[in-house]
Amino acid sequence: AIPLQTRMVSIADVFDALTSRRPYKKAWPFQEAQDHIQAGSGSHFDPGLVPLFMDIMPEVLAIRGRYQD
Repeated sequence: AIPLQTRMVSIADVFDALTSRRPYKKAWPFQEAQDHIQAGSGSHFDPGLVPLFMDIMPEVLAIRGRYQD
């Protein structure tokens, strides 16, 4: 019942939150964040979307690199 767009954004949001430094935590390495998302496939994340997100990881990292703070 959760809209597709929401399921998609939840994966991207968690990846961004994990790999970004915050005042209360260090940034996770990219591979650890990917492993965490894959581990949550089927429970926390849509199992059909996780592999698609992993497939576009080079593009995700390129975009992230262009818009670093």
